[in-house]
Amino acid sequence: MRRPIRNFLATLVGLLPLTAQAVSIESLTITKTDDRYRVTLQARLDASADRAFAVLTRYEALPDISRAVKLVRLEPDAPADMQRVYTRMRACFSFFCRTLDQVQDMRSSASPNGGSLSATVLPDKSDLRYGQADWTVDRCATANETCLSFVAVVEPKFWIPPVIGPWAMERKLRQEALETTQGIERLAKAAP
Repeated sequence: MRRPIRNFLATLVGLLPLTAQAVSIESLTITKTDDRYRVTLQARLDASADRAFAVLTRYEALPDISRAVKLVRLEPDAPADMQRVYTRMRACFSFFCRTLDQVQDMRSSASPNGGSLSATVLPDKSDLRYGQADWTVDRCATANETCLSFVAVVEPKFWIPPVIGPWAMERKLRQEALETTQGIERLAKAAP
């Protein structure tokens, strides 16, 4: 298939509503300002909020949530009330692939119906100049489902080709958000 047609079809697929398995993606936006990408996700999971939150905060199981995560290591030098987590990810953006190392300080707060998680990237130990992510997992008010909210802002240290790079980065972020949400739901449903 010729490249312009393939790119056009891929763009159309990216605009379709995202629903897979029982996960329902209510909204997913990716915006770019200067060199920073912002991902905002609202989803509904067919799993209990407390189990979904437990999956999200079981850091050593991140490779089970997302195929992009290749290695996870809990670091010993975390500040009090946080967990420092090293991850190595393999990400392909259009025609080039890259291994990404990052270290994040994770602060979690459980609640009876889920909880919240905040992750701050340590740039001097990561392939990101900046990174901040916030997750909220709670029981939905109107249904027997779990509402998941995710907001992240990242700024890569590496070069992204100017013509196709932003499009490929947005596509990868969209794919990773969907896969991660599905992984959380799958593991939460399988939990005893």
